[in-house]
Amino acid sequence: MRIENTNLQPLSAKPAETATPIERRDDVGETESARAGQDRVEMSETARLLAKARTTLGSTEDVNAERVALLKQQIESGDYTVQVGELARKLLARVFTK
Repeated sequence: MRIENTNLQPLSAKPAETATPIERRDDVGETESARAGQDRVEMSETARLLAKARTTLGSTEDVNAERVALLKQQIESGDYTVQVGELARKLLARVFTK
């Protein structure tokens, strides 16, 4: 069975990598297939990337709303120009420092 992205939000904001595992109880009424380990779940590559992106976004700094508003105003009025040299320098610095 393959489960695709349904745009549903997780029940918990806690990433799965940091979740605390729970202890398995055998007194719960399980079916024979669950006991035999025959059930499985497979995540699509898109779902894996989405989960990784959500985890990464959760650890980013807050957005500077004042700076965003200023940039938006400059773009809408046509006063914003991209400093190509500065942009290229920062992109290269980011790529080569990793």
